[in-house]
Amino acid sequence: MMPVRRACALLFLVATTVTAQSKKPLTQADWDRWQTIAAPTLSPDGKWAAYTLNPRVGEGEFVVRSTSTSSEHRVNLGYTNRENNTPGAERGRGGAAGAGGRGGRGGGGGPSGAGPFSADGKFAFVMVTTPSKAQVDSTEAAQRTAGAAGRGGAGRGGQGAGAAGGAAATNNANSLRVIRLADGNIEAIKGARSFRVPNDNGKWLAYGAPDSAAAAEAAAGGGRGGRGGRGGAAAGAAAGAAAGAAADPAVARRAYGGPVVLRNLNTGAEEKLADVVNYTFDDSAKVLAYTVTSRDSFKDGVYLRDLATGTTRTVMSGPGNYRAFTFDRAQQQFVFTSDKDEFGRANANAVVYHGTVKAGTAQPILTTAALPAFYRFPDSFQASFTRSGNAVTVSIAPPREEAVPNDSLVGKAKFDLWHWKDAQIQPTQLLQVNAALNRTFQGLVNLTTKKFTRLTDENFPSVQLSDDAKVGMQSTGVPYDLERTWGDGGNDVHVVDPATGVRKQIATKVSGQAQLSVGGKYVTWYDKDHWHAYNIATAKTVDLNAAVQRVHFEQENSSQTGEPAAWGMAGWTKDDRSVLIYDRFDVWEIDPAGVKAPTILTDSLGRRENLTLRLIALDNNADERWIDASKQTWLSAFDEDTKESGFYRARLDARRAPEKVMLDAVRYGSPSKAANADVYMLTRSTFQDFPNLFVGPTINTAKTRITDANAFQKEYSWGSAELVEWSSQDGVPQQGILYKPENFDPTKKYPMITYFYEDLSDGLHTYIAPNGGTSVNIAHYVSNGYLMFEPDIYYEDGHPGQSALKSIVPGVQKLIDRGFVDPKKVGLQGHSWGGYQIAYMITQTNMFVAAEAGAPVSNMTSAYGGIRWESGVNRAMQYENGQSRIGKSLQEGLPLYLENSPLFHLDRIKTPLLILHNDQDGAVPWYQGIEMYIGMRRQGKEAYLFNYNNELHGIQGRANQKDWANRMQTFFDVKLKGAPEPEWMTKGIAAKDKGKDQLVPVIRP
Repeated sequence: MMPVRRACALLFLVATTVTAQSKKPLTQADWDRWQTIAAPTLSPDGKWAAYTLNPRVGEGEFVVRSTSTSSEHRVNLGYTNRENNTPGAERGRGGAAGAGGRGGRGGGGGPSGAGPFSADGKFAFVMVTTPSKAQVDSTEAAQRTAGAAGRGGAGRGGQGAGAAGGAAATNNANSLRVIRLADGNIEAIKGARSFRVPNDNGKWLAYGAPDSAAAAEAAAGGGRGGRGGRGGAAAGAAAGAAAGAAADPAVARRAYGGPVVLRNLNTGAEEKLADVVNYTFDDSAKVLAYTVTSRDSFKDGVYLRDLATGTTRTVMSGPGNYRAFTFDRAQQQFVFTSDKDEFGRANANAVVYHGTVKAGTAQPILTTAALPAFYRFPDSFQASFTRSGNAVTVSIAPPREEAVPNDSLVGKAKFDLWHWKDAQIQPTQLLQVNAALNRTFQGLVNLTTKKFTRLTDENFPSVQLSDDAKVGMQSTGVPYDLERTWGDGGNDVHVVDPATGVRKQIATKVSGQAQLSVGGKYVTWYDKDHWHAYNIATAKTVDLNAAVQRVHFEQENSSQTGEPAAWGMAGWTKDDRSVLIYDRFDVWEIDPAGVKAPTILTDSLGRRENLTLRLIALDNNADERWIDASKQTWLSAFDEDTKESGFYRARLDARRAPEKVMLDAVRYGSPSKAANADVYMLTRSTFQDFPNLFVGPTINTAKTRITDANAFQKEYSWGSAELVEWSSQDGVPQQGILYKPENFDPTKKYPMITYFYEDLSDGLHTYIAPNGGTSVNIAHYVSNGYLMFEPDIYYEDGHPGQSALKSIVPGVQKLIDRGFVDPKKVGLQGHSWGGYQIAYMITQTNMFVAAEAGAPVSNMTSAYGGIRWESGVNRAMQYENGQSRIGKSLQEGLPLYLENSPLFHLDRIKTPLLILHNDQDGAVPWYQGIEMYIGMRRQGKEAYLFNYNNELHGIQGRANQKDWANRMQTFFDVKLKGAPEPEWMTKGIAAKDKGKDQLVPVIRP
């Protein structure tokens, strides 16, 4: 009989073998299982953490998890279907949705996403604005049953209104969830529109309740509208409201407020306020300020609700629009605008009012009469108090200017004039038309003198002010707009007197950004490898690093040909006594007056050990803006050699080397701290490990994992990442990452794809989720048996193509020499800058059996004069002073442009090339891909060009992403694994057959 121990061991071995063998390779169908964690937040007392768990397709969740137990509470955030198949160029350009957040000081709770905690940590809140999967399915079923869309369109046979069921489903989805953390009770307040909680008081909640009056008007408006076509879930109500507004001028001119409910979270008692447009607590919740726009216009106004007594004071009332209510930092005074004096007139002028909470009244401080001629307060008016509260900045707008409507030019000439003296070329101007027509400027009202000063204009679009608004700093790049077409340009720096608006220039053509010191005593800027400080009181400028020898404050490892940027500034010590500046590795303290010698606060530890050390801001106290060198300071650390990361701590005034706390073979995310407790949270990841959340009483003990996203990953073959080193053809030390399949066997030979851009090795411990896109997905290919290699590149000015060749080929060869890479099954893939380098490399070497180049520049001589259409700028600047690294104009360096252009060396190519270049690429003109394809075709070289219609530089439509991922993997499987060729590779796809060949399965050997 077999011994029990041996039998158990054998059983374990069999089980382990079965488990390993049962792991499956990733397929495209698996990608949408992966989730991300977003907006992680600790409660003020550190007892709870909140985050959202977002799937690519499916129902997202808002999760509140205890930091000390396994207790957690979950809220369904609705169904997300990211199968958006609309190509990038056909999508709207709307602004991004706001994030969920605390509603203090007028900030609003956001849409579906992480909501805030109450200040005492007893409650959590989240808005749900998306229907659940069940609601979506129910709506779609109702629409299918109903057939044609219901009423509610804007005109007969019109613009597409959703079915009534669709509108209902959407409205029902909107809700505020209130989670009582003591027992996990989750209350759903259906129809809620927004919410606010005070920053420093956990007693109160205010939320926008369902507006029955608005719903009734929308329904009535929909009844008057004509019969609409089929539409989306929310379109019916929206179109109906629009139709009603158009029919009723009274509705059209105003957006009425709705009900807001004020709740005492301790007792549950509620009170409803009517017709509220905007509302905000002060931090301590002494008052709730709100504005009203009512159907009874005599109730319009600004009100202060005393939360202790329950009484309401009328700050101002009467027919009018009341907007932009803003507290100062101490929440003792406020400003707002009102047009009550001219209400009802066309383009009524508003007045800016100022008041105090104590008085409960307001007085005018600024009218349009004080503004430049014909200037006004814009609809998007904003105001903010200076930090000391002695002045208010306000937005002003020039006279209204309308663009010529396109329909008025029917039958008339339409053209753009490119004038040789234009400071900005036409494509740049055309992208800025809307901004130019809706631009606003900034002015300042001194609350003591009531004097208004205009601060910004077309040449000086922004201003930085000191806390007391007694001094300001401005920059302008306008004199260098023309030069910026091909070069770095620059900015002239000025000091401005906010009392008079008078400017004084203190620096010319500065390459870096200037900034005002925290205390308002200095202006600092970086220019041509040097930091400078201008003393506003003495009008003297000091070169801050003139006394520092053999240390670079510029990014000395930058390989681009323009002026390298600075490593950055950490901040200021109290009263502007010193400024803390980074070099590549360490932290320096420098006297802005130039009296004391510079000091290395980290004792050169970073440079000695190749560690990048950076200060971490953990203090949530917004009042603390200085760096206190006498307190313990945490620093992040990254080892450039090993790619380990971790944390050090130090008292900076001790001038000693920081103490190592942890340095591990992982990637740590930036830590956060609970506002009122010693609880820390951070992420930790490797290529194999998703960046889950960890908590603990200190940064180095934050090892309790509180999330387990994508736990199903264990079902799939994954792989590992290894740092590899070699020397370039010129003997320069190089690094890269080799990704190996799970159960890698060094005695076998594997196919390998090399993917690169510039420097990628710092991402050794970055987790890569499977997904589609423009480039190979490392996790997917490794799971399917490929070795993947990501080499860094060392660049020589003027020779980017040869630089890539000299760096990459020796790295690939070294891996081949190790015996596990099949030299007959080696491929290349890259996109954009990587795509260019691939196009060049295959004209110089036959090492690679197959290559894919996405959006490649093939002809630098024609690309030089092209346009980056997404930004409207001429491409010359990136050749002379940017990523393309030529360093000269086309006229000055023609031989370099010819040397680096693949188009002029196509006769040497023996590598089959797959090209992706889309016709709406706004970064690299797609004719560059066409030139490569046409040239190879003329030479009889194997080449395929995919153009996804109306797609951008990167593929946006999900169907297109999946299709391209299939085509590219099929190409590599054919060339590197011996899979049979699909018909699109053997015969192509005729234009008449376009669309017939869709989403072909990936062919596997």
